Amino acid sequence: MKTKYLFLILFILSIISVFIGVKELSLLDIYHLNWDEMEILFLSRIPRLISIIVSGAAMSVSGLIMQQLTQNRFASPTTAGTIDSARFGILVSIILFPSQSTIMKMLISFIFALGGTFIFMEILKRVKFKNAVIIPLVGIMLGNVMDSITTFFAYKYDLMQNISSWLQGNFSMVIKGRYELLYISIPLLFIAFLYANKFTIAGMGEDFPPI
Repeated sequence: MKTKYLFLILFILSIISVFIGVKELSLLDIYHLNWDEMEILFLSRIPRLISIIVSGAAMSVSGLIMQQLTQNRFASPTTAGTIDSARFGILVSIILFPSQSTIMKMLISFIFALGGTFIFMEILKRVKFKNAVIIPLVGIMLGNVMDSITTFFAYKYDLMQNISSWLQGNFSMVIKGRYELLYISIPLLFIAFLYANKFTIAGMGEDFPPI
């Protein structure tokens, strides 16, 4: 029952958000919008709404999977070095592949994020004393190390502003031509949602070393 109420609240707030922005749009005028207002609605506001929902859902499901894998309710991409590794990947892509497309830079960032997560899991295997606090602390320390490396080279190459713009999470500039990359995450999000509870240490099989 609580889920239904939350879904209803999300639906209502989503409808309201479509009519919030610099250009005023009224819900009462929905049936007689002019051409400019229709362009704002379908090229900016609705893509912005879809982008926010998909991004939020993807982050929440990835956090759930991380908690299932580590069997720790405090574990998440922000406390496992994943975000900091992705930031380092963005730096590498900007320095080594400045002329590559956005998709290629995102792919490099994804590879670094995945590698950072594997490093986190590998470190946890070697930690003898584990409890609910130690696991996220290990991830935070790993993330700080990655962040310090990224900051050093970003200052050296004067790229701090470029990297910050990648991680702002600003959806105000989401318009047609800038949100289509999120379509890639929709099927992955659906699969992850269905099998999130199966991503456990036991589900990894006998060959997977316990944390």
